[in-house]
Amino acid sequence: MILILSNQARIKIFFLILITLFSFSCDEGKNDDELVFISNSQFTFHQDVNKLYFAAYFEKMFSRNNLDSAFVEWYGISENNTKDILKLYDDGTRGDIITGDNLHALKIPNEVSNIQNILNNDSGYVYFDYKAFYGSEVLILKDSTKIGNIIPRVLSINAPDTIIRPSDATIILATVSAEVVDVDGLETIKWVGFTSYHVDGDSAMNKGDYIYLYDDGSSVVLYEPNFTSGDEVKGDGIFSFRIPIYGTGFTDPGFQTKAGNFVWRFLSQDLSNDYSNEIEHAIIIQ
Repeated sequence: MILILSNQARIKIFFLILITLFSFSCDEGKNDDELVFISNSQFTFHQDVNKLYFAAYFEKMFSRNNLDSAFVEWYGISENNTKDILKLYDDGTRGDIITGDNLHALKIPNEVSNIQNILNNDSGYVYFDYKAFYGSEVLILKDSTKIGNIIPRVLSINAPDTIIRPSDATIILATVSAEVVDVDGLETIKWVGFTSYHVDGDSAMNKGDYIYLYDDGSSVVLYEPNFTSGDEVKGDGIFSFRIPIYGTGFTDPGFQTKAGNFVWRFLSQDLSNDYSNEIEHAIIIQ
């Protein structure tokens, strides 16, 4: 972190230091922390909801001037980018939690409608400056941080909106697919799957367990004698599975497909045990 001050501010702080040194023998309570006016800088990329969080602690006064406003200048993954200038808040709104605690914050969607330096599947360092205005004085705290593990992202779902069960004792297979990406490579994805919630019956299907999807190009026999996932191309980031739909002619409870309205919730997990965003898909089985 680098704190940049105007020349006038440097002179004033120099005299503050001299005064502190001369009065040290009679006032042992003073310390260097009094000279830090921007501190506790924070940045978090909330990947699950695709939002950026900025925060820093700003002293209320500097050089006898009250804090007028606080900003973060956001450069994204390169210091050479044109910066986004974002106002920070200490009123308990827009990402700030506690009003008046001097921790000024902002949570903002990581979308082009809000900022130009959005994060996609980026890794490495990001750069930002915290800036405070005290009257005519401007203080700047330059900062950077390394983005942690980038979680996988479920981009899209390919699944029917309505499935009609056969009217006899036959089975049809409905192919369900999800496109998933991970900046660290598809080999870091541990699994992709979805749960099925029966809205009408207020219950989770498959005992609440995940129904897993595969990106194996149907090269693996999942169930004997020859049942495969139905996936078309191995390693293309599209994970698939063929869901058996039992006809109404089956009487065995173990071979029946319940009708009604369902919500399928798709999720992925990587080898770092971090979860992706969740995507919901509504489906009717008749």
